[in-house]
Amino acid sequence: MRHLRNIGIRSIYVSILFVVSLTLFDYYGLNRNAVFYGGFLLLCIFYYLFDLFNFDVQKYRVSSLINSGLISILGIIISYIFTKNLGYVKFFMSFYFIQHMIRYILLLVFTKKIRVAIIGNEDKIRNIVGYLKKTDRYKYIGSFNVGTGTDESTVYQDIKKLSEIVKEENINKIIVADTKHDKEISEQLLKIKLNGVKVVDHLTFNQEVNGKIEIEHVNDNWLLYDYGFHIFHNNIQKRVKRLFDIIFTIIIFIPAFPIMIVSALIIKYESPGPIFFRQKRIGLGNKPFEMLKFRSMKLHDPNEHSKYAGENDDRITKYGKFMRKMRIDELPQLWNVVKGEMSFVGPRAEWDELCYTYMEKIAYYNVRHSVQPGLTGWAQVMYPYGAGIEDAKRKFEYDLYYIKHQSFITDLLIFFKTIKTVLFGRGR
Repeated sequence: MRHLRNIGIRSIYVSILFVVSLTLFDYYGLNRNAVFYGGFLLLCIFYYLFDLFNFDVQKYRVSSLINSGLISILGIIISYIFTKNLGYVKFFMSFYFIQHMIRYILLLVFTKKIRVAIIGNEDKIRNIVGYLKKTDRYKYIGSFNVGTGTDESTVYQDIKKLSEIVKEENINKIIVADTKHDKEISEQLLKIKLNGVKVVDHLTFNQEVNGKIEIEHVNDNWLLYDYGFHIFHNNIQKRVKRLFDIIFTIIIFIPAFPIMIVSALIIKYESPGPIFFRQKRIGLGNKPFEMLKFRSMKLHDPNEHSKYAGENDDRITKYGKFMRKMRIDELPQLWNVVKGEMSFVGPRAEWDELCYTYMEKIAYYNVRHSVQPGLTGWAQVMYPYGAGIEDAKRKFEYDLYYIKHQSFITDLLIFFKTIKTVLFGRGR
């Protein structure tokens, strides 16, 4: 998967940068101590926040050069103020140029454009081409048998020459948007696959590019036989996830406790009513539980207002808007995590009244309740705030992707994406 592939490249990049940092520290006669390791960790956090670990691009962006330069200047200023040692100035200047050289090499090695051809009907081909344009990792070569070409592609009418064209055009991947084809085409695809060309169906490719699974393509057989979904039966994985929950709850609770105290006082001062908002949500195995949040709305009659809270809802208090933007209102849910009713990462726990409606109108929605709901999740970091059946359906596509691919690494990825979302005040 694209998201996990990016983690691999980032790991290599960070490891090389760490070795470079050690070497430069020794070269400039600087002391390796706790400040060095903490500084390197802080540097990596800033690089992540400003998207300097992104290897989904083919070339440098001006913003990347500027942002990394500003981070280096900040490091120079802080280190010189506290140490008056010019060695740190030399370190950050050298590090700035070397890390860009390393990044350039890694981009050359790991981000070569993948040449793609598509087999399928015109509508499906058009949708896939839309996906291809979202990333510059792919070059669309053409489609077979049906569809309309573009300036960058060709329509190959004779699909029986598939093997020859794949070889001539140096195609690396074939996306099969329509799996209903005759035996001869299947034999060609198998031969092509055995010769090293990747052959994937539309659903698999959509997962790779968008990090979601389209509900329209899901059926009983797919859920029953498709790979993944290890979280259902892997007890070791479940224990690791529970350990992750406890550790990260402690890590977050310690710095968040003063914020929670201040928030409670502001809520009580700003509008009459309780500090906490309690609501029945649906959890693991369709069992309801009482979820705890900071109250962000004025007291109102729920029967006279929409069940959905809009971004500019006049029921939301001034501090409530800030809490929602920064996710502060979610902090009391740490207690639900400690109790084992929620996990740190998982599908969002939905209000029981809305959830029962979704289960009636969205196919396979009940699959969400085969895992614990989360304080944050893949849908929350990938999909903007929305309300209604259609938004619930789109979010479920991301939840289904998470359930299928859940792992400790996936949870870490979501954790760091959540930090970026909170710090920059994006989403909900």
